[in-house]
Amino acid sequence: MERYPSSGLDVLIVGGGLGGLTFAIEAHRKGHNVRILEKRPEFTGYGDVLLIECNALHTVKKWPGFYSRLQKISYKSDFHVKKYNGSWIGSWPFGDGANESLAFNRNELHEQLCSYVQELGIQLDLSINVEEYFETEEQGGVVLSDGQEITADLVIAADGVGSKSWSLVLGRKDAPISSGFACFRSTFPTSVAMANPIIAKEMEDFGDRISLHPGNGAHMVGEQSSEESWDKTGPADRALQYLEGWDPFLTEMVKVTPNNRSTDWRLMWRNPQPRWSSPHSRVVQLGDSAHSFLPTSGSGAAMAMEDAYSLASCLQLGGKSNLALAVRVHNLLRFERVSCTQKMGFHNRELFHHANWDEIACNPEIFSRVTGKWVKRHDPEEYVYSNYGRAANHLLTGAPFKNTNIPPGYQYKPWTVKELMDASDAGRPVVDEGDWS
Repeated sequence: MERYPSSGLDVLIVGGGLGGLTFAIEAHRKGHNVRILEKRPEFTGYGDVLLIECNALHTVKKWPGFYSRLQKISYKSDFHVKKYNGSWIGSWPFGDGANESLAFNRNELHEQLCSYVQELGIQLDLSINVEEYFETEEQGGVVLSDGQEITADLVIAADGVGSKSWSLVLGRKDAPISSGFACFRSTFPTSVAMANPIIAKEMEDFGDRISLHPGNGAHMVGEQSSEESWDKTGPADRALQYLEGWDPFLTEMVKVTPNNRSTDWRLMWRNPQPRWSSPHSRVVQLGDSAHSFLPTSGSGAAMAMEDAYSLASCLQLGGKSNLALAVRVHNLLRFERVSCTQKMGFHNRELFHHANWDEIACNPEIFSRVTGKWVKRHDPEEYVYSNYGRAANHLLTGAPFKNTNIPPGYQYKPWTVKELMDASDAGRPVVDEGDWS
């Protein structure tokens, strides 16, 4: 990898998930010195399907050999949509025309990022539990479970929705809010499913596949590949209570789950928080630490990767002497876009769970546009290079600045989770101005 000139910045990353690893690689390329702390002793987890749209793939094409690795592990399949009762709605390719998007098994994508980090010689320390974040005017730092303190010019809190950085960033602990929904997930060998005649008949006309089955108050996503991964956290058949009257293919998929075990993951939200960094900007949140997503956004992982490219580029342009300003510019360039993408996840959930089947019968293409063009037609690294100066001037002098990475024609307006959930419970559609398609 050809690196940019050294910035002299020492950056400590807390969390070795998709966002943390992506930032580590791109920050390394941009000339920053990086170290990763990960609490897990090894990287294992469930292998759910993960879509990375083209907007999060521009920069990885600049990492030698990496994009070709992603193409090899990606699913070679269209996106199939069927109604919960089994009737066909449509099939569409991933991506945005000539702009390719890729779908992965989460574990495989993570393994590729982790391997690349190690190949680059980036320090990755496992079994390190961070208990607290702190900062001075000159440094950020963390306190480990054994009392040890580690400092750096900047600390990246990439440790997920339960990040311990919130008390430093906001001065209080900001509790997540339940969305009222849970996500059941399980991954197991295709051979287990194919032993069931109902499933085998459904699968016989398809190879690798990714399918969406929207229903009344719930939806289901199915994925077929040869990947084998086991995860045991709760009884899978609890999901059946939400699938009464659904296509037997879908209920049988739940019933054949080995050992009747799956994840049972409560979906939590936080209200959009405009501030992602500590008072001296020596600790900054990235990915789910700053902004949690519903899976229906289809963009949570991509937004974490976008954060990584944006922050690494802002630090490159700001340098060590203007680190605090660089962090604030990154926050300014990212917040409105991410907040809009979070809201898009709510709109998608409403579409999946409260579909107007008469309207969809006339226009099935509705399901081909769950990720807006404004999301996909974006290059976060280039956006920083094009807007850093004007954004910095806005922060320093109050000069006008308007982000252009949100839906065209939309004037950003703050919103809360409660407002959206109350509207959903009342059957009141949330309609936003601008082009969200």
